[in-house]
Amino acid sequence: MTEKHPASTVERVYQGVHEAIRKRTLRPGMKLGESSLAELFKVSRTSVRAALKQLEADGLVSTELNKGAWVSLPSDDDIRSVFETRRLIEIGIVTELCRRADPDILAPLHQHVAEEEAAADAGDHGRYVNLLGEFHLRLAEVLDNPVLLDWFRKLIERGSLYASTLDDERHEACRGNEHLRLLGFIEAGDQAAAIELVCTHLRGIEEAILKATQTLKADYHPLKHLLG
Repeated sequence: MTEKHPASTVERVYQGVHEAIRKRTLRPGMKLGESSLAELFKVSRTSVRAALKQLEADGLVSTELNKGAWVSLPSDDDIRSVFETRRLIEIGIVTELCRRADPDILAPLHQHVAEEEAAADAGDHGRYVNLLGEFHLRLAEVLDNPVLLDWFRKLIERGSLYASTLDDERHEACRGNEHLRLLGFIEAGDQAAAIELVCTHLRGIEEAILKATQTLKADYHPLKHLLG
C-alpha cells in the first residue's frame, strides 16, 4: 500500500528547496539527502520523496538510483528556450507600454528602479540582485492582465533559477541603468528603441548564464561537495 502524505507537507518541502535554489543557498551539484530534508522540514521521507519528484519534473533536481538527488544544472537548450520565450513576451509587454505611455502606470516602475539604486548604494548586493530580477515581473504587473502575469511569473521564476549558476559579479549582466533607460524609451513612446534594448538586455543575461553553466559543467560531479 502506498503511504499517504498531506499535500501541504509536500508543498512545504517543494517551496523550501525551490526558494533555496533561487536564492543560491543550494547550488548546482549539491546533494539533497532525504533524511536531512525530512529532519529539516519535520516531515516524513515519503513527503520529501514526493517533493523531489516534483522538483525533478521541473528540471531543478536530478536523481540517480543508489546515488540519491542533487541540484541539477540546466541544459543549454533549456536556457535558450526560456530566454527566447521571454524575449517574445517582453517585446509584447514593452510594445503595449509604449502604446499607453501612461505616467501613472509607469510610476511603480520608477519606484522599483529607485529601490535598485538604493540597494546598490547601500552595498546590499543580495537585495540588489533580487530587485534586478523582479523588475521584469513588475513590467507585466502594471499592465493589469492576470493571465499574462500568471504565465510570465512562472517564466521569470525559471529564469531566476537558471541564474542561480551566476556568481555575484556575473549578475551585473542585468544592469539597473538599463532598466532606467528602458523606462525612458517607454515614456517617449519609442517602441523600436525599447524593443532593441529589451532584446540586448535579455541576450546579455542569457549569454552570462550559458557561460557560467559551461564553466560549472567542466568540473561538475553531483557528489563533488562531499568529496572535499
